[in-house]
Formats: sequence, C-alpha cells, structure tokens
Amino acid sequence: MTAERAGFQRAAIIVALGEALGERRWAWQGASQAVEQWAAANDAKDLDIWCADEDAAAVRLAVAQVLPAACIEHADDPRRLRHTGWAVESDGGLAVVDVTFGDLRVGPVLLLGQQDIEVEAHRFVGAAAAADLFVRPLLRGRIVDDNRLGEAREAWRLAGVEQRAAATRTWSSSLAAISEEICTVLDGGDPSADLVRRARAILLRQTLAPRNLGATWRQRRSIVPVGRRKGPLGHRTTGVVVATVGTDGSGKSTVADDASARLEALGMPTRTAYFGMARGNLPGVGLARKVLGIAAPGGEDHSGDVAPDDAAEEDPADKPLDHRSLRRLAAWFYAVEYGWRYLSTVAGPKRRGEVVICDRYVYDLRDSPWPGSRASVFAEWLVPAPDVMVLPDAPVEMIHARKPERPFAEQRAQQEKFRALLAEHPGRSANLIVDTSGATADAVGPLVRAIISAAHLDPNHTP
Repeated sequence: MTAERAGFQRAAIIVALGEALGERRWAWQGASQAVEQWAAANDAKDLDIWCADEDAAAVRLAVAQVLPAACIEHADDPRRLRHTGWAVESDGGLAVVDVTFGDLRVGPVLLLGQQDIEVEAHRFVGAAAAADLFVRPLLRGRIVDDNRLGEAREAWRLAGVEQRAAATRTWSSSLAAISEEICTVLDGGDPSADLVRRARAILLRQTLAPRNLGATWRQRRSIVPVGRRKGPLGHRTTGVVVATVGTDGSGKSTVADDASARLEALGMPTRTAYFGMARGNLPGVGLARKVLGIAAPGGEDHSGDVAPDDAAEEDPADKPLDHRSLRRLAAWFYAVEYGWRYLSTVAGPKRRGEVVICDRYVYDLRDSPWPGSRASVFAEWLVPAPDVMVLPDAPVEMIHARKPERPFAEQRAQQEKFRALLAEHPGRSANLIVDTSGATADAVGPLVRAIISAAHLDPNHTP
C-alpha cells in the first residue's frame, strides 16, 4: 500500500451522479453555469442537487455506491432543510456534493413546498428557479449578481399563474415582512439597502422559534459559526481519535502512515500516539514486567526494552503465577497510566481538532498482565472510546512472513481476538478492517473517509 491515490476528476463525479440519479425527479441547483463552474474549480464550494423526498433513501444509497464519498452533513428533520452532504477526494482536493430532499428551504424557512417545484431537463423552472436563484442566497446573506438575478427574473416571468400564486402564498406565510419586496425585485425592481438584514432577521427568528428549537439544537454543529474549528471544507470539525489494533506484522504502521499522509494532503492535521505496553510507559514498568514475567499483549515486540544479552521472556502460560498480587496490581497500574497517557498525549490535540492515530489502545489490558482483571473494565471507562477503530488484516501466512520471530499460532489467535473486538463496535463512529495483503485497490480509502466523516458528524446522529 502507498499513500497515493487516483483522485476523481470533478467532471467524472458529475457524470457518475447523473447516472446514479437516473430518471428520478431531481435537479441541479444554482445558476445555469453552476455545474460547469464547479467542475472547473478546486475549492470547497458545494455542488447542489435537489431530489424528491420519496427518493431520499435510494439517492443516498446510490451516491454511496457510485462515489468513494465521506458523509460530512446530514439533516433529516422536516422542520428544517433536509439534506445530506458528501466529500469526495478529487484530483484537486476534497470536492463537496450536497443533496437537498423535499421542500426547498433555508434552515427552517420554507421557500417552496415540494408539490410546487417544477423541473425540466433536471433544472428548476418557473417559481422554483426564482426561489433557488434569488431568495435562497438572500436568506444566506447576499444579493446575487446581475447575471444570476437576471436568470431569476426570467424564470419568474416564465412561471405560470398557478406557480407564481403558489410561491406568493408560501412567501407571504414564511417571509411576511419581505415577501412583497421579493416579488417586486423579481418583477424588475431594485432591492432596498436593508433587504438582506431583514431577511436574516426572519431566518434568525424562525430558527429560535419554540416549535423549531429541538431541530435547531440537533443541528447546532452546522448552525453555530465555526470560528477556530473551521476544517478544510469550511465546516465545523472536531478532533478524531483513531485506534489501530493488530498483531505485529499486520500492517498497523503502514496503514497509519498512509492514512496520515492522505489526511495531511487534504488539509487535516494529524499526529500519532503510542498506547502499547512495550515502551512509552511510566518509569519502572519495564523492570516490573521482567520481574513479574509479564508478556505484552497482541504480540508486541519487546526487543528494544531489554539488553541484547538478556534472556527472552517466558510465555506467561508456562510460568507459575507466583506473583498474583503484583500482577493484579500491575494491571491497575496500567489502567491509571492509560488514563494519564490519554490526557497527556491525546486529549489536547483532539480538543484542537487534530486527528490522533493511536498505535494500540486500552483494550490490550484485557489480556495482560492479568487476563480478566476488572482493571481493564476501569480503563475502558476511564479512557474515552476511540472515534474510529481499525484492524489492519491479511492472511496469517503473510503476517507471519513479515514477523517470523512470532509463533504462527500466536499471531493467528491474536488476529482472531482483534476481529472479535471489532465485532463489539467499540469505535463511536466507525469500526473497520483494512486489507493489508495488497490485493485491494486503495485499501486505506475507506479509513480516510471514515475519519473525514467522524471529524464532521456528531456520532450520535450519523445517517
């Protein structure tokens, strides 16, 4: 595996989306040249698409199938705009696709009900086009330029009587204070100097209205200004803890390096942290392990922990447990030390919005130094669960060839334990197995996308 990947060209993304959406009722949003401009750009501006509500589930599935995309936004409350956003690795960096479902809204403000939206050749027409081209940007804080305003006015002029009447009724209800002026501007009049301010005031009032507070709170991550938490796409992001587990030779270092390189290239800062028992512990642990005959879990390589002329550690299965109390105490020592290591090496970077990729995690304590100790339960309570758990995996024959100093049966048993661990779904956002055999093209891609999603989405409200 390498950190290189073949990024999609934006033109190919557009073609793939069109094929996935097929003959469903959908439309490209924005001005007439919006799709072509997005294809030629390399920034984080969205490619906006509208789809009928009844196709929401099928469209989400279709996008996931045709594009290697990371979900970065998801809102499904009918009291607000319902949409799903994806980030796709393109040859110019991350490209964003955002699909709106059902009613046309800005936040909770209704612009046009789904039943009144007219589509021809996958473009809005009539009142729907006027609302999308002029009213939607107005509520987002700007008066569009002359070209886009001209398109909006032409669409309004061509709208049928029933379309205009339906739009006027909707705006009179949702935008009462400015609805008349919106129609005046679409009929050719000049917008007043304070139109944007009044539109934003309406949006704020409806956002904070009692009937909308629940939906507003659930979507607070996408509503509150991002400030210093701004990610490479301009969205609010949070730090991500990635735990890599696996026996020696499974490919943990390779996966971590590849994922880190990909994420750094996309503008997401990363760092590593060590959570094994072989090094990086508090003073005295190495000596205590030798005295107690405690082997590291998961087949960790201890070759750097002892002098070359020291004898190899005995397998604890072949050694009498003549230090039961001390081994139990050592388990609790490790549990506390794990908590300290998280606070000192992980908590700060995560709080600053970085991706922290951990080599091993607290789950090692389940098997050593005292298998079944309640210290492991305490450690898993004390140390927050990782956001993403990943197991690099390959045929055990290949793993053994990479690390032949470890017994074959031991490596096989350890990988089985780690697969069982992943089946518990300890990762808050994702739990993945990454193929490190070399047989899978872009094997690390799903991990990169899972990390991008975890950085953008609340794990309690993922789609």
